[in-house]
Amino acid sequence: MLTIIKRLLQGVLVIFLVLTVTFFLLRLIPGDPARLIAGNAEESVVQELREEMGLTKPVLVQYKDYMLSLFTGNMGFSYFAKNDVAYVIANSYKPTLVMISIALPSAIIVGLLIGLLCAVFRETPFDRILTSIAVLFQSMPNYWVAIMLIQIVGVKLGWFPASGYKDPSHAILPALVLGLPLTGVFARSIRTNLIGAMQQDFSKAAKARGVPYLNVLMGYSFRDTLVGFLTLVASQLGFMMGNCLLIENIFAYPGLGLQTLNAILRRDYFLVQGLVALLAAVFIAINTLVDISYMYLDPRIRKAQGGL
Repeated sequence: MLTIIKRLLQGVLVIFLVLTVTFFLLRLIPGDPARLIAGNAEESVVQELREEMGLTKPVLVQYKDYMLSLFTGNMGFSYFAKNDVAYVIANSYKPTLVMISIALPSAIIVGLLIGLLCAVFRETPFDRILTSIAVLFQSMPNYWVAIMLIQIVGVKLGWFPASGYKDPSHAILPALVLGLPLTGVFARSIRTNLIGAMQQDFSKAAKARGVPYLNVLMGYSFRDTLVGFLTLVASQLGFMMGNCLLIENIFAYPGLGLQTLNAILRRDYFLVQGLVALLAAVFIAINTLVDISYMYLDPRIRKAQGGL
């Protein structure tokens, strides 16, 4: 329990630092949000809008006001979306969640399967073919894959919708683009680590005791690779979040990635800060869960941490 509390406190500190850096960096970027909203309006109108948005206050005062408002649960107001930031985020997260919920499990399952088969049939033509496929998945530019899928699968064949979001079928093509590189990364990692684990003393000792090959493979060698694999999955989440901006933009997919990109281009300060805080919180929560899972997968880590 002490370990979990320590991880949560570290997470709160990281979110605070991320918000602080984001707050000041946004205000260093050239561009006036009030002018972007007002368009060709007179300067007096723009000045009134700046005062309404709180942009005429010193930056440190703006920072203090924003941090104090967060403690009351107020994430600010999006003047472009004309609504509270919390409401805008609540209406944008579902498409991205659906896309990631399809992409990540699919990439893990297919990557594990390819990696296992490559390790079992290592140094054979079958292994070389599957490894080449994994390298191909990892190497293809995602923007090119997205355009090809839109043109061929979405437009010509009409199998899946090529843009927008109305139901989970609209998430299939974006999820495929998001998951393909991860499939290659997971497959190559599992192959390398599993081959190494099969050559360790504990696997050889199990074979010498007459333990069936499948039990040795899954119960000893594969389990030993899971800690490293969980670390890889957690580290790739940041890669996925970054790719969401590009992929959602190409597919005109109205999720958090497209919302973040538009908010940055519009200098929608409060919305960018809210989205960054959400993504940081999700990333930290997942990494905390991965750290806790280490203790269950590896008793040595549990003992070193003093248990849960």
